[in-house]
Amino acid sequence: MITSILAPTDLSARSDLALRRAFKLAAQHGASITICHMIDDAAPYDLHDEMRKSAEKTLSSFAQTLKGDVPTNIKVDHGDPTADILSHISDLAPDLVVMGTHRTRPFLDALRETTVQRIARLTTCPVLMVADTDTHDYKRIVAAIDFSPAATAALSTAHRLAPQASITPVHAFQVPFGGMLTRDAQGRSEITRSFRTEAKDADRAWRSNATLPKSCDATSFTAASPYTALADYVRSVGATLITAGAHGRVGGHRALLGSLATDLLRQPPCDILIARP
Repeated sequence: MITSILAPTDLSARSDLALRRAFKLAAQHGASITICHMIDDAAPYDLHDEMRKSAEKTLSSFAQTLKGDVPTNIKVDHGDPTADILSHISDLAPDLVVMGTHRTRPFLDALRETTVQRIARLTTCPVLMVADTDTHDYKRIVAAIDFSPAATAALSTAHRLAPQASITPVHAFQVPFGGMLTRDAQGRSEITRSFRTEAKDADRAWRSNATLPKSCDATSFTAASPYTALADYVRSVGATLITAGAHGRVGGHRALLGSLATDLLRQPPCDILIARP
């Protein structure tokens, strides 16, 4: 069950979209919401109190228009955004963290993680990043599947969030030097067929060992890079949520979040759900 949601916000329009989604999910699941906002310690100290009161007033007013019967708590603190969000996760143990997309800064984004990437890497809590401007129900979900426990956990979490949605697992496999291989009349090389056969064998083993929801469709197999395959599939079927597993130990080097999860959080084709086993 989803009983509690943490929704960090930087008061931007991007965060407002995430708050709208968070309240919708909370209403659907009978969950409570904690909204948190961090005032950067770099701000002049004599302005902290004024900034805190202004943020609390803004968030209270915005929440009032959305919350209905959803129990809501607002926390405004001073400090480092990542550290404070992680502290709230540790203290509150929410079932889900809902965040907005990052502000695009092409040069800096190539050099460092965004806040949502750091949170996804540094916590075991599922993280939903909201990119869609519409808060329609999740009816079609695409699950990035590499047959790992992390990918399975993300798929299962999505089913908990949207139990009525259909879920299509998508497995992408890359064929080395694929463009240089001899192909048959169907455009497939012998090596490509071998990769596909291996993937289908792994899929059968995964389905025999994992507990999957009835709404989980047959797996779609694609010879392409994972990000490209998922983005193309999302556009072709009109999906509104992608799931992906977070790989590596919590707190490890940022590369250990998983290259696919990192790419999805950086360039989301729709809302993204990242989860761990």
